[in-house]
Amino acid sequence: MTKRFVAVVAVLALIVSMIVVPTAAMAYYEAYSCCSNGKPLNVRSGPGKTYPAIGNIAYGQPLAVDHDLGNGWSEIIWGSQTGYVMTALMSRTYPGPYTPTPAPTPTPSQTGITALNNIFKQVRYVVPYTVTLRGTRGSGTVNVRWAPSTDCEMIQAYAYGTTMRVIAEFGDWYQVVEPNTGITGFVMRQFAFRDAY
Repeated sequence: MTKRFVAVVAVLALIVSMIVVPTAAMAYYEAYSCCSNGKPLNVRSGPGKTYPAIGNIAYGQPLAVDHDLGNGWSEIIWGSQTGYVMTALMSRTYPGPYTPTPAPTPTPSQTGITALNNIFKQVRYVVPYTVTLRGTRGSGTVNVRWAPSTDCEMIQAYAYGTTMRVIAEFGDWYQVVEPNTGITGFVMRQFAFRDAY
């Protein structure tokens, strides 16, 4: 009878050892929060963005994944409850500290030296003639600059009605000379008129 008792106990012990108790320590695998923008990973009450967030996991922090649902979401063990996170925002390996991706270097635009080169290619010297500076509303001031570009420093804002001598044409710009001072600068064509009034 003792042998039979021992055998029964052994069988019961084997059955008990096969029962799985769902605990955080027995999670399917460990993963890490890994949002591409370095923000915390939202834990939701259901597998979808329409479900409310019940918490979040900071970037690089571990989480216990119960299983992958196969629809872009994974079920995780969240304290004493179940939570859901987007599978794509986790990493099975530690991602290390978050390092922002540097902003791309802007490509050269038609400003600065490039713009000036294009303007100077259009230079056309002329027999000097007089123009009158006028603002777009028939009043105000007109900016005269050191070079034919709005990126260049302004020499002075000249009053409405100021007369200048044009010595060269540069596309949308005139090279002008102020008769009283001899200062040479550039003004946009749209603000310089030959028919003074």
